[in-house]
Amino acid sequence: MGTSLAQRVGPIIGGFYVAIGIIGFFVTGFDNFLRNTPEALLGFSINPMHNLVHMTIGAFLIVMTTRFSTPTAEGAVMGVGLFYITAFVIGTVAPDNLTIISMTGAGDLENVNHIVNGVILLTTGLISSARTQSQMRQQGLT
Repeated sequence: MGTSLAQRVGPIIGGFYVAIGIIGFFVTGFDNFLRNTPEALLGFSINPMHNLVHMTIGAFLIVMTTRFSTPTAEGAVMGVGLFYITAFVIGTVAPDNLTIISMTGAGDLENVNHIVNGVILLTTGLISSARTQSQMRQQGLT
């Protein structure tokens, strides 16, 4: 059947997240791991925990979209998208909900990042899944 949209896009976005996490450690070091710090990368609030979260999500996307089946890759991309949309909602509800990853509330630029990435990933997964289903129907597999 070939490579799905999720299997093509997931490793790219995952690699970007891993890179941002690694670069973030050059900014934050490993001190104040869970503290709300004033440190930022390109205007985005970060701390070591936030860097680790980005690296973990990136690695998850890379593994799930390159080592497993098409449905698994699509589910992983949609799941990460929903995770980021949830982080957006939590981040905008109260100013102290995500201080563990150095986010300070509704005005935090990271919330914009979360909603944009969440919508992109969820949409990518949904489009990929629809295309996969269409291809399966055309091949008489469903």
